[in-house]
Amino acid sequence: MDSRRALAVALSLLGFAFRLFAIGLCALTVVLCFNGFATMLGIVNFVVDLTRALPDIIAGYGLIPTPFGGVFRFDFAVVAAVCFFVDYLLGRISQTIR
Repeated sequence: MDSRRALAVALSLLGFAFRLFAIGLCALTVVLCFNGFATMLGIVNFVVDLTRALPDIIAGYGLIPTPFGGVFRFDFAVVAAVCFFVDYLLGRISQTIR
């Protein structure tokens, strides 16, 4: 019984980590929509490294220029949506195990 509870807690924590990562990607996507914010915040190298970490099939897909002078990163938005979905699934599995 304790091992099931421990597994449920571990899945909940993993889901929480996915949720935090997804929220961070959403915030990053919004910041990149504005011209110069990435340079001002000094996150250009981080964005490049994050793009390299994405699978080749989606990395750089859907770069849409915004009227604010920045770019909407559709690839980051898709990865954030997938992370939110994984968080949801892990939460449901965690509830089922308990």
